[in-house]
Amino acid sequence: MKWVLAESEKGVAAAFADRAGLHPLIATLMVNRGIIDSSEAQTFLSCDLATLSGPDIFRHMEKAVDRIRAAIAVGEKITVFGDYDVDGVTGASLLYLTLRTLGAVVDCYIPDRMTEGYGLNAYALEAIKASGASLVISVDCGITAAREAGTARSIGLDLIITDHHEFNRSNSSNEVMLPDAYAVLHPLLLKENVAAGIQERVSGLTGVGMAFKLAQALLDTDVRDERLMPYLDLVTLGTVADVGRLTGENRVLVKHGLDMLSTDSDKQRPGIAALKQVSGLSGKRIGVGNVGFTLAPRINASGRLERADTAFRMLTTDSREEAGELAATLDSVNRERQSVEETILGEARRICGAMDTKVAGALVLSSDSWHPGVIGIVASRIVDEFYRPTALICVRDGVGKGSARSIPGFDLYEGLSECKDLLEGFGGHKYAAGFTIAADRIPQFRERLSTIVRERVGPDGFVRTLFVDGAVSLDELTTGLLQDMERLAPFGQGNPEPRLGARCLEVVSSRIVGNNHLKLRLRQQSGVSLDAIAFNRGNLLGKQVRNGVRLAAVFTPRLNAWNGKTTVELEIRDIKTEK
Repeated sequence: MKWVLAESEKGVAAAFADRAGLHPLIATLMVNRGIIDSSEAQTFLSCDLATLSGPDIFRHMEKAVDRIRAAIAVGEKITVFGDYDVDGVTGASLLYLTLRTLGAVVDCYIPDRMTEGYGLNAYALEAIKASGASLVISVDCGITAAREAGTARSIGLDLIITDHHEFNRSNSSNEVMLPDAYAVLHPLLLKENVAAGIQERVSGLTGVGMAFKLAQALLDTDVRDERLMPYLDLVTLGTVADVGRLTGENRVLVKHGLDMLSTDSDKQRPGIAALKQVSGLSGKRIGVGNVGFTLAPRINASGRLERADTAFRMLTTDSREEAGELAATLDSVNRERQSVEETILGEARRICGAMDTKVAGALVLSSDSWHPGVIGIVASRIVDEFYRPTALICVRDGVGKGSARSIPGFDLYEGLSECKDLLEGFGGHKYAAGFTIAADRIPQFRERLSTIVRERVGPDGFVRTLFVDGAVSLDELTTGLLQDMERLAPFGQGNPEPRLGARCLEVVSSRIVGNNHLKLRLRQQSGVSLDAIAFNRGNLLGKQVRNGVRLAAVFTPRLNAWNGKTTVELEIRDIKTEK
């Protein structure tokens, strides 16, 4: 990796530390995250729910709320239309439960990934209409569904869209083009008088975040109300699983949601308690990593290999017995998903091994044997391994369903936009997107996307870059400082864990532990020595790493509690041998 030390104007962090009364290293970390104002620092560190904006800042919120309340008043049937991923399922669950609390006649529809694909579709809308519904509220989808909005209108369905994905834009003027729906709620569609600071804080809201804002408006209450607070567990699951930026309001919501997920009281949602039980997390503190790598994959599993109804039912049931059964089903399906994923990953690796990946701008891989519900995960793993924007395509009956992931420096949505004449449809974000393509156009798409990537990224863009917050000596890393550092959590997209660098680290001891993890004891000239671990790097032992060798390292320091004693340990991100 190429190490890049974060650049900040000389003296800014020191002056900020004095003004805000912060440790110099904490001030440096905050400056690196764009926080240089004392009041902003206080807001960031407090993570207070009172700092959240009200739902009335969104352009169509009043119109949406009035329509929903009118439907509830006369007993109209309302259908919540959610996406099949974690963000969509948690958002649909949240809105469904809120409407049920308000006495609405409410149902939920989550499309089948295999037969219907992503988002609103005419078949689903007609089925919803036939069920007796007159109002549909989308969650985590719909912002580009102009044709489907027209279908809804033509068959007598009012459509309220809540979404956070990229807009369609006019080719000529780049103007935002919204579907002709009854109301559209989106993090970037705010009233004209909303302050720029608030705009920035809400811009990263995910699908479940927008559902939460609508629920707050419907309940006409403060976030801290006991009717609204219990939904923060769902907000946290969806936001973290969708890799939402943990800045602004997302960070506040997730901070408090993690507290809720960590409780084991009888008040915890039955589905969450059951999910924690099958995941081995009962009684443990839940962090962002636990959500992203343990809880979320099990919720996602039903939508990837089967219908997402199982996860929805688990999150909305009041029965602990039913929740336990559904959680066990999801755990079983997740194991099946892992097996399917490993098979596809092996095949994708073999394809990459037969080509010169170093000259490829993008990796576009296709097969008629791959499962469309898993290719997005595999695409992410191929990106991690080969560091190229990657698209995996599952071909069925002459039509390919693709899932793509990107690297820093390449906007995937913009790249697909430049290939839209080759695509049947597409949508997504900067780093993740999905698309549909005719099988005979895949070769042309592969060539064009690769060309676009090479032009945009350039040769230096394919070098992995590790940004370092600052250089430290080991004796600076006290337990007190790390406790202060934890106030910057929760960490994630947009608010990464601190990465620090140190030089002249002598390897005092080295061994392999667990599943090929490198365990080290590192000592600096000051005499201070600390334990360190480099996950999945056991192959370095005896080569780059051996006792007596001096290293430079980039790491994240952590507090490790064991047998009643708390010590500092380093999680190694990268190491280089020093002469």
